[in-house]
Amino acid sequence: MSQFYYPSHFIHPEGESAYFIEHIPVWLEKLEPLKNKPNVCLEIGALYGVASVFILENFCKLPGSYLHIMDLNINKYIENNLGPYSNVTYYKGMSEDSLRCFNHQGANKEFLDLVYIDGNHMSKHVLEDAVNSFYYLKPGGYMIFDDVGWGLEDPIHCRPKTGVEAFLHAYSAYLDQVHSGWQVIVRRNDYNMTDEEKTGNYYINWHKD
Repeated sequence: MSQFYYPSHFIHPEGESAYFIEHIPVWLEKLEPLKNKPNVCLEIGALYGVASVFILENFCKLPGSYLHIMDLNINKYIENNLGPYSNVTYYKGMSEDSLRCFNHQGANKEFLDLVYIDGNHMSKHVLEDAVNSFYYLKPGGYMIFDDVGWGLEDPIHCRPKTGVEAFLHAYSAYLDQVHSGWQVIVRRNDYNMTDEEKTGNYYINWHKD
């Protein structure tokens, strides 16, 4: 089994589980194409930086790599854990606000190699985070949803799965599913609408009149 050892500076609250760690073997296997290349990554929801440090150490080591993090809060653990890295920016606030003006070195479309969505778990926000970040994702880039099986006993609008499935259905032609479980991993493909799909689209035909 593939393993990852956290650097010596990494700290985590005593007694709290670092749930991300159990997903590391899948990430190392499924995201193998991102290894040994520079990557620009986005993490929505970071908490103590368990996934953040893993991303920085595995996918953001080469020159040109960068990690953008969006979260409502900041704490002493993530401040410590991100401290040694210069190629990271932390956006404190709502992801829907941060994504409205998001760019990387002036680029504002299709520059991300990896998006990790683990922010607000309400289905509305999961769906919005996916849709809003999709347009920054390169063809060939990966999007990962966490906690897809969380809260299944809750009302449908409170479940992450509702937002994930809505996105997967609506964007199905543009995505290849890589992994399905507690986390879902998809890869953006280079799909383009056919001429038949374009001419059959109501909006396009209406707009031409």
